[in-house]
Amino acid sequence: MPAAFPLRPGDTIGVCSPSSFVLPDDLAAGISALESRGFRVRIHPQTYARWNQSAGTHAEKISALHDLFTDPDIRAVWAAGGGNRALHLLDRIDWDLIRNHPKPFIGFSDSTALLNTMTARAGLTTIHGPVLKRVRKGAELDHLLKLLSGESVCLPVDEVEIFRPGIAQAPLFGGNLALIQCLVGTHDMPDCSGAILFLEDVGEEISRIDRGFAQIARAGIFRKIAGLVLGHFADMKDSGRPFGLTLRDIVAEHLDGCDIPIILNAPFGHSGPLYALPVGGEGQIEARTDGSARLTCRIAE
Repeated sequence: MPAAFPLRPGDTIGVCSPSSFVLPDDLAAGISALESRGFRVRIHPQTYARWNQSAGTHAEKISALHDLFTDPDIRAVWAAGGGNRALHLLDRIDWDLIRNHPKPFIGFSDSTALLNTMTARAGLTTIHGPVLKRVRKGAELDHLLKLLSGESVCLPVDEVEIFRPGIAQAPLFGGNLALIQCLVGTHDMPDCSGAILFLEDVGEEISRIDRGFAQIARAGIFRKIAGLVLGHFADMKDSGRPFGLTLRDIVAEHLDGCDIPIILNAPFGHSGPLYALPVGGEGQIEARTDGSARLTCRIAE
């Protein structure tokens, strides 16, 4: 387990913006929620920077990440918000610096690029969970803080759909489909052999979702994984000539012949609940033929 785990009340959480800009009012509720649980929150000056849509330049973003990872008083690094252009940081980050100062990084959406690359290139366990802009008091925050404390946690499964039954216990990788698609075929994509892959997306054309699944399939990843968990694919679009295929159709086509458990509509994504999952941590799927399921995860030892 990386030295920065477990995270406990009294610890200081550092915040920066690796993607699009945020406003101070965007973070007020999240800061309050964390402080109410006993954590200190330190906002890096870069957090409110602006350059076009971005939260400052690439150099400003990388400097902020390096500052927070090397600061011995900071026990975790939290992305302020999502948006765009975290992907552009990957070839500029000092990965030896990150590896030598291990601490959890929390975010989702555009931060998918950072989450998985930190695992692939620095060996960190990262957390696919709400950006600070989205943090509120309640069950999702309780779940996340239990995970960060080192506990094994269960995701609620009332609304999940069993697409293919089975059991898998393996490391977890994944996040936003569009960003995972951008990592495929690069040295920033974790080795998913024998792993559980989890995916979600929002506001995409169903044809682009199909294209993303096709790229992952062509890279041989679906043939290597031990399980697949799909969260919310919210606000899917079908502009122009009707595409004709549903998400279920796409899954059936691209995972044909893959004898692995597959769960749909798990509680994470841009719409609805966002329960945290550890990238590089340990997950377990139990998808039963009677339609019941169990999803558990923890930070791996």
